[in-house]
Amino acid sequence: MAKHDTSHRLNDASGTAAGADTTARMAGTHRTDAPGYETRPAKTSAAAVFALVFGLAALFCALTAILSPAAVLFGVIGIVLGVVGLKMAKRVGVTGRGVAIGGLVTAVLGLLIGAAVIGGVSALVNDEQRLDQLQNRIDDLRTEVPSTDELRSELPS
Repeated sequence: MAKHDTSHRLNDASGTAAGADTTARMAGTHRTDAPGYETRPAKTSAAAVFALVFGLAALFCALTAILSPAAVLFGVIGIVLGVVGLKMAKRVGVTGRGVAIGGLVTAVLGLLIGAAVIGGVSALVNDEQRLDQLQNRIDDLRTEVPSTDELRSELPS
C-alpha cells in the first residue's frame, strides 16, 4: 500500500478551496503573500512576558512597603526586560508589544514607589530629633522595668 499525503485535504464541510482559505485565515495561520502556504502563528516575546512578571512583582513589593528594596531591584530588571521585549516585538513573527509596555509601566511604578518608600523611611530614621525622642523613651522604659531580683522576691515561695 502506498502512503498518501493527507496534508492537502480540506477541513470544511463544503470541500472547496475557498472554505479552506477562510478556515486558515480564522486560525491565523494563512499567509496572503503566498497562496496555499501556511505559517505558524506569531509568538509572544519571552522578554516582554518576563518584563510584565517582574513589573508586577516590583509593584507588589513596593506596595507592601517592607519589601521596597526588592521592589527597586525588580523594577530595574523589569525595565531592562521591557526595553528588550519592545525591540524583540519589532521582529517578524514576534508579538508582545503591549505586554512589554505593560511590563515597563508596572516596573517604573514599582521602582518609583519603592524608591519613595525607602526615601521616606531613611528620612524618618535620619531625623535626629525623632531619634533623640525615641532613645529617651527607650531609656525611660529601661528604668521602669524591675530587675530580676525584684521579680524573684515578689514570687510566692
